Amino acid sequence: MGERFGISSEFAAGKKRKQLYNGNKKSKKARKGIDDSSIECASGPLAKVGWFRVILDEAQTIKNHRTQVARACCSLRAKRRWCLSGTPIQNTIDDLYSYFRFLKYDPYAVYKSFYNTIKVPISRNSIQGYKKLQAVLRAIMLRRTKGTLIDGKPIINLPPKTIELTKVDFSIEERAFYMKLEADSRSQFKAYAAAGTVNQNYANILLMLLRLRQACDHPRLVKDYYSDPLGKSSLEMANSLPKETLINLFNSLETTFAICGVCEDPPEDPVVTMCGHVFCYQCVSDCLTGDDNTCPGLGCKAALAEDVVFSKATLRSCLSDELRSSNSIKANDFDHSLVQQSEYSSSKIKAVLEILHSNCKLNSAGSHKGSPSSDDSYIEDLDSDARIMKHTRKYSESTTAGPIKAIVFSQWTSMLDLVEASLQQSGIQYRRLDGRMSLVARDRSVKDFNTDPEVTVMLMSLKAGNLGLNMVAACHVILLDLWWNPTTEDQAIDRAHRIGQTRPVTVTRLTVKDTVEDRILALQEEKRKMVASAFGEDHAGSSATRLTMDDLKYLFMV
Repeated sequence: MGERFGISSEFAAGKKRKQLYNGNKKSKKARKGIDDSSIECASGPLAKVGWFRVILDEAQTIKNHRTQVARACCSLRAKRRWCLSGTPIQNTIDDLYSYFRFLKYDPYAVYKSFYNTIKVPISRNSIQGYKKLQAVLRAIMLRRTKGTLIDGKPIINLPPKTIELTKVDFSIEERAFYMKLEADSRSQFKAYAAAGTVNQNYANILLMLLRLRQACDHPRLVKDYYSDPLGKSSLEMANSLPKETLINLFNSLETTFAICGVCEDPPEDPVVTMCGHVFCYQCVSDCLTGDDNTCPGLGCKAALAEDVVFSKATLRSCLSDELRSSNSIKANDFDHSLVQQSEYSSSKIKAVLEILHSNCKLNSAGSHKGSPSSDDSYIEDLDSDARIMKHTRKYSESTTAGPIKAIVFSQWTSMLDLVEASLQQSGIQYRRLDGRMSLVARDRSVKDFNTDPEVTVMLMSLKAGNLGLNMVAACHVILLDLWWNPTTEDQAIDRAHRIGQTRPVTVTRLTVKDTVEDRILALQEEKRKMVASAFGEDHAGSSATRLTMDDLKYLFMV
């Protein structure tokens, strides 16, 4: 039965999945295990085999059809092709094209056809366009969610999940810092708009938004945008390079159009490879520590290692004289004030510590059984003292035996560094998981968190921890910052709210009042509508795929 309907054993266990299955008849070559394709065949043993069935798990990995990984997957020869994904659409409708291409699902496997028959109709009339997309997907997709019913019964029974939106206030110093940063960013955006160059400066505008978002976590992160995630080998190699090469590499990071070649966002902890490609450090870290040590840039096969990947800090240290005299390279626009010191505890860090301390008190006092709260409820809580009392009351009533453990997520490892220092000062035992760690170190951290009752906190980067981890030892998830794509946050939450969880799960989303985060929340809702419309869960329709001019004006309050 599972084979017939394309349902994996994970579906039977109730895991949230969506499956795309290409059951169309193939050509004579396809029936023999060979697919006709315009994509260049990859080299290597896997590409030389004529497979009967290829199943692509975590298929969102190939959402960017331009990447080398996507092209290699699509070039595999097989009679049957499946895509499995918990988040088939993460950013735009374009994500679906890569799956159609992998599945050889004509005519949509050709981008021109996909563009004319899917994207254009959605942009012209979103309601009708999404109805057409729903019809296309209905023929090839099996969708299972936690709310799916079989014979009138839930496919899986999980403890309830409560999502709380907790808004904190800036300190006076933080507010002053943020207002200056926001005013400067708004002024720059107005200049682009007046000159008609918003599209040409799109990546630079996203970078300004990135800094505003970082300032909501801790003002120091704006300064730490220039920090160095790499080691001595990178610095030694940089010192041996010609000055002209160093300047070209630095300018690649500084350019207005610097976009990560993997996630296609403005790079976080940005690095540039010797071959000139820019990435987030975490996005490229697997290529440095895993088996595939080649550059993930489109069409690039250059070998990667720690000594041929460079950060801004590394390049700046090698070019100190040139940078001081160059007017073409921007320096940090902000003075090192009190709020930018690592010793300063930001409002968000204080809020996290308040929650964790309340958990520690409950762990000391013991927990009691009680009636759980309603599933997927949403609470907005503005008062810190009331928040602590509410957490204490709720956990004392609703948790079963065992220590209360929490996962703290952030997009930025530099923010995790600051939270880590505060945990050390507070005597709270924790472990950490981020993209800089080896697989062995990651596994050890997860094992300690799941088995050691004294370890009550896991610090985790969103990119390293949003997929494939079982963290049911935690019954509390804290999201320090907002992500453009809400489904990425949902996947992170599902590290704790999944099969094996026996206690109610509380999710706390921390935001700062009267900042860009308020407006990001509204855009997240639009993203949710887009995904729901594509899968027929909402007939309202939405054309929001990438940040439009109106979106940008809204974010900058112009």
